[in-house]
Amino acid sequence: MAAEAEAQKIFDEGYSCYMSEDDGLAPKAFECFTRAAEMGHVDAIYYLGVMSYHGVATEQSFEKALELFAKASAMGSQKATYNLGVMYEGGRGTAQDYARAMEIYLKAAEMGSAKAMYNIGTMYRDGNGVEQDYSKSMEWFKRSAAEGFNKAQFSIGMAFHKGKGVKINGFEAMKWFKLAAESGHKKAQIMVNVLKKQITVVSIS
Repeated sequence: MAAEAEAQKIFDEGYSCYMSEDDGLAPKAFECFTRAAEMGHVDAIYYLGVMSYHGVATEQSFEKALELFAKASAMGSQKATYNLGVMYEGGRGTAQDYARAMEIYLKAAEMGSAKAMYNIGTMYRDGNGVEQDYSKSMEWFKRSAAEGFNKAQFSIGMAFHKGKGVKINGFEAMKWFKLAAESGHKKAQIMVNVLKKQITVVSIS
């Protein structure tokens, strides 16, 4: 327990430096995360992966990031599992592999990742690695939206707006666009204004 407490203390110091607006503290963050990671701290391993991915205070390496995300994922990190899926879907640090990405996203979704649920929805919508299926896409978007993920809310709005997997329904589209817009989704805010104008024109007509 003493070792776990020490690892947490070192991680907390690193995280404070990592989140600081002072870029000069990034090397200190990397140093602390490295020490905590050596002690088995899963979040430290995850953040080393993030820093390796972006090349912050270390040489940018997608391969190293992939390795670190895989390690943290195996230790139960939801965020690392999601990022690992992103790496396989985008072919970063490894060959692009939609099937593997889907497998990992499903694991992350089971862990409660709204982002993973959304990405599963996009893969079904676009037919990447799976047979295109708008119904399944909508099902996953709704699961993600229920967790408050505004990209999923916007995508549901677009499905109702364009009639992808559901019948075109302007009122449902507006409902979902408004929901996404309330949390700052820029495209949703634009669509709310577009639909308001269309509804006004219809009303006048």
